[in-house]
Amino acid sequence: MSARPDHVPDEPDTMPTTSPRRLAAPQPAGAVRSAGRRGRPSYGLDAPPVVAGYAGLGLLGIVFLILTAVGSAPLLGAGFGFCAVGWGTAALLLHSSLRGKRLLRDRVLDALTWHGDEDIVDLGTGRGLMLLGAAQRAPQGSATGIDLWRSIDQAGSRPGQLLANAAALGVADRVHVVTGDMSAPQLPDACADLVLASLSVHNIHDRAKRRAVIENAARMLRPGGQLAIIDFAKTAEYVADAHGAGLTQVSRSGLTALMWPPVRVVTARKPAS
Repeated sequence: MSARPDHVPDEPDTMPTTSPRRLAAPQPAGAVRSAGRRGRPSYGLDAPPVVAGYAGLGLLGIVFLILTAVGSAPLLGAGFGFCAVGWGTAALLLHSSLRGKRLLRDRVLDALTWHGDEDIVDLGTGRGLMLLGAAQRAPQGSATGIDLWRSIDQAGSRPGQLLANAAALGVADRVHVVTGDMSAPQLPDACADLVLASLSVHNIHDRAKRRAVIENAARMLRPGGQLAIIDFAKTAEYVADAHGAGLTQVSRSGLTALMWPPVRVVTARKPAS
C-alpha cells in the first residue's frame, strides 16, 4: 500500500512492495540521509500528561513559596523542593522531546549499516521520529510505521501528522501507514532489513506481548537485518528476548540522558544464514 497525505486508510489493503535488493557497498549514513532533507518536521511532545504533572508540581511549589512569603504557612522547604523537582523535571522532559531525541535518533541510526535500499519497519511510530530518519538514509527503500496512534503517549500522534512530516522531508511517497498492535503486526515474514522501536515497547504491560514484539521483529527481519530499540525500561528483558528469538550480536548500551528519563539502546542482528 502506498500511503499519501490525502488518503490514510485504517488498515492496509495490500502489503507494501519491497525495494529491489542491490549489490552495493555500505554508504556513510550522513551522506545517505542528506538526500531527502527538505523541511523541518514536528515530532511533538512525548508523554504530555507526565510533563503537565511535573509542571503542576512546580506550580504548587510557587504557591507554597507565596504562602510562606505572606506569613500564613511555614512552607519554604517544601516550596523550593517542589519547584526544583517539578520545573527541573519538566525542563528535562521538554529538552528530551524538542532536541535530545533527535540527537539520539541520529546517533543510533548513524551507527547502523546502510546500503540505501533498506525496507524499514517502525513499531509505535507516532509522528515518525525514527521512521523518517531511517527513510532519509534509505532513498531507494520503503518505510512502514505501525501504531495505535494514542495521543496520551505522544501529542498529536496520528497518521496525518506522520505523513505531513514525511512530506516535509520529501519521503512521503515511500512511507506506508499501518494501524495495529505492534505485538501482532500484520506484516509478512522477512519483509524488513531494519526494525525500529523508540519509547514504545514498555507501554505494553503484558510480559508475553512484549516478548511477542521482539519475536515478531525477528520474524519480519530478513537474514542479516538489524533491530534497534530505544527505551528507558525493560531493556534487559529485550536483550533476553532477542537471544531467545535467535538474534545475534545482541547488545545493550549504557544509560544516556539525551532523552529523559535516561534511556538505553538495544541492538541485534538476524543471522545471515
